[in-house]
Amino acid sequence: MDRCRIIVAMAALLILGSCSSDDAYNAYSKYKASFSYSSVMTAAPLKNALTGPGEFCTISLGVNTLVFQSLTASYTDDITAEMMYYQNIRCISGFIVGMANIPEMNADWLGIICYDLACSNCHHDDAINPKLTLQEGGFAYCSRCKRKYSLNNQGIVVAGDAGRPLERYHVSYDGANHMAVWN
Repeated sequence: MDRCRIIVAMAALLILGSCSSDDAYNAYSKYKASFSYSSVMTAAPLKNALTGPGEFCTISLGVNTLVFQSLTASYTDDITAEMMYYQNIRCISGFIVGMANIPEMNADWLGIICYDLACSNCHHDDAINPKLTLQEGGFAYCSRCKRKYSLNNQGIVVAGDAGRPLERYHVSYDGANHMAVWN
């Protein structure tokens, strides 16, 4: 009887230990993210990405500016002292925001999604943060490792070596002028 209890306890420890691995899949990133923007309607690439299925926009920091860029348009907004007081822009490399044209599993609506602009595999494997570039059809490409990610399908690798999906963050949009990203 004691031998059975020991075997069951050892099996439980093995199962619990395997669940705590860094490589365990989680839909959202373990990295902290924080960004808030209250002028969505003036930033055309961002507005289009938040309202158009299959549209995406990158958000990155320029020299004293926020840079919003899609495949067809770009927009910059000066960062003021007041904006920096209320906004905390934190992530690995920037953001990719948009509305997927494929509903997520067990959902019947198209949701807004947000990924980190850095290649998750280069960041995880080599602590390098190359910025991804947007491609036609809802893809992001890393010129360093040559991986292509599907932005419409949970950021999974669809070309190049197999690997981790993109780092994903929580995002909300009020349908008017305010968007927030967090983790």
